[in-house]
Amino acid sequence: MKDDSKLKIRFKVGDREYSMSVSRDNPTEEYNIREAAKRVTEKYSAYMLRQGLEPIDCYALLALEMAIKNVESEAKPDSEKNLERRLKEIETDIDEALKA
Repeated sequence: MKDDSKLKIRFKVGDREYSMSVSRDNPTEEYNIREAAKRVTEKYSAYMLRQGLEPIDCYALLALEMAIKNVESEAKPDSEKNLERRLKEIETDIDEALKA
C-alpha cells in the first residue's frame, strides 16, 4: 500500500544523487533537505577546487566544519536559538509565498 503522506524527493550531494521521503504536510522539511544538500555541494566544490583534495578528504572536512557549527550553536543562549529559529521560519514562509 502506497503512503500518500510522504513525498519522494531527489537531490544531489557532491557528485552523487540521492532520494529521500519527506512529509507532504511539512514543506519546511523538504526545503531544509534541499538547502542543506545545496550548501554541502557548494562547500564540497570549493574544497575540491581550492584544496585539490580527494573527495573523501573533502567530506571529512565538511563533516568537521558542520560539527563545529553544531557545537557553537549548542553553546548559544536559548534566546538566541529561538530568535534564529523564528527568523528561519519567517524566511521559509517568505520563500514559499514568493514561489506561489
